[in-house]
Amino acid sequence: MSSLLSGGLLLGSASNASSSAANGASSTDPIQVELSGLGQLLSVLNTFQSSLQQIYAPAIQYGGGTATSSNPAVASVSTSTGAQNANYQLTVSQLAQSQSAITSFTLPDTSSTSVGTGSLTITTGSYAYTSPTSATGFTPNDTPVTVSITNGTLSGIASAVNGANTGVVANVIQNASGAYQLQFSSANTGTGNDFRITVSDNDGNNTDQNGLSRLAFDQTLAVGSGQNLTQTQSALNASYTVNGASASSSSNLGIQLGSNVSANLLTTGSSTISVNVDFGQLNSNAQALSNAFNTVQNGINGLLGNGATLQTDPIATQLPLLLNQEVQNTFSNGSSLLTSLSQIGLNYQSPSQYGLGGSLTLDVNSLQTAYNSDSTGTANLVYTAAQALNTLSNSFASYGNGSIVQEMNSLQDQDISNQLSAQSPLPNNTFPYNLQNLLSYPSSNSALTAQQISGLATYALIYSIGAPYALESLLVGQGLGLSTSGSFSATA
Repeated sequence: MSSLLSGGLLLGSASNASSSAANGASSTDPIQVELSGLGQLLSVLNTFQSSLQQIYAPAIQYGGGTATSSNPAVASVSTSTGAQNANYQLTVSQLAQSQSAITSFTLPDTSSTSVGTGSLTITTGSYAYTSPTSATGFTPNDTPVTVSITNGTLSGIASAVNGANTGVVANVIQNASGAYQLQFSSANTGTGNDFRITVSDNDGNNTDQNGLSRLAFDQTLAVGSGQNLTQTQSALNASYTVNGASASSSSNLGIQLGSNVSANLLTTGSSTISVNVDFGQLNSNAQALSNAFNTVQNGINGLLGNGATLQTDPIATQLPLLLNQEVQNTFSNGSSLLTSLSQIGLNYQSPSQYGLGGSLTLDVNSLQTAYNSDSTGTANLVYTAAQALNTLSNSFASYGNGSIVQEMNSLQDQDISNQLSAQSPLPNNTFPYNLQNLLSYPSSNSALTAQQISGLATYALIYSIGAPYALESLLVGQGLGLSTSGSFSATA
């Protein structure tokens, strides 16, 4: 069968096929034209939706805020993506601080006179205090770190401690009289971040007031006998209130005031922290909304104008009218009095021809005025309008249930149906030209080959289903083995 098809025995001539193809290509199919126009409209809407989704994306909606502190000396403030517009009343009553202790002795220099040699074992943890400088026990937080002291000067000791990552920082300080002392402080602030220093002194006594043991600091021991440094500051948590609610923190940094709003506490006192939409970002969003609306309406107008592809399409002609109506609607905007785009400088302009899409223009001065009076309401209105326009567009463009998509599916089904109905069957009791051509192909009184007989029988069977007819005497005597006295018929 395949060889007969390829040989043209069961098909019309190549020239007829080419002619039919050429005629079909040259004709204009109105369904295909409309499908093309709807495809362009769908593309325009998809671009519009992408632009709208960028306008109200959370990273943009809440990522452009700025925060200010009415008293920067009390606290600095920062925001991150997701910060909401808000005001926070912050009152700091106590800063977090680390435990600090200083040598009871002084030296005239930092790098010549030696305190002593040996080793210091430093442990961070928490004391069980019975008074600010006396405790009954010590609970370690970390593994003790032993620091070898070979250079016993103040600078040498500080360098050795700071290089050992002990959780304690050593600093050489100069007092009011010009003499030098060594101060130790916990690296971390907050209660529970205390420290203990035990000494292995090369002079053989680890707790007295001579040699390296002068740096011993254990608040479970007596002052001067193992508690030889003088505490200058105890470890405390920061205490503060946010909008009247009390809170505390072991650190002064990264204090959470609200969602994605944090402050660094600098001193005691009060400050009002304000988080507001950044006008530059708001202006960009409003302009992007105007540009996206105008672009989609221009694209729609090009498909709906006089003589255009979709001028009479019932679905497409609804879209610009609904978009025009949407940008003139009022929107729910919480407690804000700003409910229409015209209130924030986004003004609607009617089209020159009824039935087409209008446009938006942005008045930046009006946007600035609205921002100055209600920055949150102005920003939320832009985001809400963008979401509403996206929802409307989605009702037309959504895969599966969008009205444009459904219309395209219906047109495609109709086009397929039309193509099938165009292939009308031949009248009953007639042989197609190519079948008769096959029968006359062999020379007179020559039998058909087995391949030709098989192809002819298959073709006749298939053709009889689509166009009923009788196979009578024409097949007789052509090598099919049929009796001349009988007849053979195949009908649908």
